[in-house]
Amino acid sequence: MLVNCTTKGCLKSSEAKLNRDNNKVYCDECGNEILNITEYTKKALNSMGQVLRTKKKEPFQTYCKNCNENRSLYVKEDKAYCKTCDFQIQVSNAFLHGLKLYLEGKEKEKEE
Repeated sequence: MLVNCTTKGCLKSSEAKLNRDNNKVYCDECGNEILNITEYTKKALNSMGQVLRTKKKEPFQTYCKNCNENRSLYVKEDKAYCKTCDFQIQVSNAFLHGLKLYLEGKEKEKEE
């Protein structure tokens, strides 16, 4: 759906994107918020899939009972811990092995 941007200096028609987190619409051309968008238009953008995809998921995230969210992990003494709150998380041996390999590969990338 094409929407006219209200930002001075842009004023172009573009495929606007709805941010589901704050329910605001942003111009695809300049990235600024488009003002005066009706709820009907926002629902239409949502149903057509014209939404911002901002959260990038990291591999090997799992649910932390302490944080009540999916979190990245680190390994210490063959046990997995939440990076945010240091809560120990029970994971399978296969998951732990894959996590170790992933973290080792990430460390090698940083060194290069």
